[in-house]
Amino acid sequence: MPEPRPARRRAALGLALAALAGAPLPASAAPAGGEVAVDLLRHVGDSLVLETVTAPDAVAAQRLADRLATQGSVSSAAPRTTYRLTPGPAPLATEPLAGTGTLATDPFLRYATHLSEIGAPDAWATTTGEGITVAVLDSGVDPTAPDLAGRVLPGADFATGTDIGTHGTQVATVVAGAHGNGVGAAGVAPDVDVLPVRVCTPQGCSGNAVAQGIVWAADHGADVVNLSLGGETYSAVTADAVGYALGKGVVVVAAAGNTGDQGNPVEYPASYPGVVSVSASGVDGGAAPWAQHNDAVDLSAPGEDVPAGGPASQGHQYFAVSGTSFSAPQVAAAAALVHAVAPGMTPGQVEDLLRTTAAPRPSWPAGYGAGVLDVAAAVRAAAAPVPVSTPAPVGDPAPDVPHRTRTVRR
Repeated sequence: MPEPRPARRRAALGLALAALAGAPLPASAAPAGGEVAVDLLRHVGDSLVLETVTAPDAVAAQRLADRLATQGSVSSAAPRTTYRLTPGPAPLATEPLAGTGTLATDPFLRYATHLSEIGAPDAWATTTGEGITVAVLDSGVDPTAPDLAGRVLPGADFATGTDIGTHGTQVATVVAGAHGNGVGAAGVAPDVDVLPVRVCTPQGCSGNAVAQGIVWAADHGADVVNLSLGGETYSAVTADAVGYALGKGVVVVAAAGNTGDQGNPVEYPASYPGVVSVSASGVDGGAAPWAQHNDAVDLSAPGEDVPAGGPASQGHQYFAVSGTSFSAPQVAAAAALVHAVAPGMTPGQVEDLLRTTAAPRPSWPAGYGAGVLDVAAAVRAAAAPVPVSTPAPVGDPAPDVPHRTRTVRR
């Protein structure tokens, strides 16, 4: 996809006021003469505020970013990168699902085999996620979607234009589609609230919008952030925004990518430290060869023929969709259910719990994480009493603590 044109230099004061107010930044024209945008996150009180300056070319942009990063109030600076919504391994289905149902059932549940594969219904007896908020950073979420009625919170828009994209609404229904309302299928966490943060257009997801969206979501009540978007370029600014969210106790989940059979490059934000990176299984139950697989992946979730509901522009119809874009929201929803029963868990503890309760797949190739998401096992483990450990006798060597390493390419 063509990259969005970077914005002109804006006054820092205007940026700070807009960000602190939670308002989207105004769109502006691209820098003239091939200028390169440099984004930075600056400390303002207890929050981070995104600012943008420009440089005449790429070399000057990197030098400027390096110089800005040395300023005491600047948390990070980097030339702007652009992410993309992670398209499926094949074109999205164009024919809506067909089905009938009664007022007590959801007509497309029969297509939602992913729910039973990950044990979601078994977790609902304990929690359906009521009171928990999942931020969907995407192309927008249609608040009129019947399966999300009354649970789409006032959000923010950091992208150009005003269109509500198909992708974001579909992702949101995989997270939070209502169960038993006679509409659609059901989300993995059918009673969570959705915080929509629009950071993408059909042309891509500008790095400044993604970073600002992450910070905004963390500052506005998100318990979990879902990022079904990615790109191959490391950005210190986006990584910094992720770290800020993690520091505020927000679990960050991202799609690993859909070009595992086309070079399998490492993608971000899935590969930033602290992010729960999600690959995919196929309809046959095996590892999806098209899904990214690498050392950064934490676990996998079903990624083919997942029923998802579209926005009003699609008549709120349901389609069978594929891609790690739709695996990640299953894990984000699972993290929300874990948070509902164990609100004191840190993002790192939630990540570890999702990994350790995943169903192992020893026959799979390396790089798909600890196994396939098991929502019921994760919720059971989160709800279980924490065992009291016996301190090691004085003088004994400390026990070895296993650590998972993550290779990050910059």
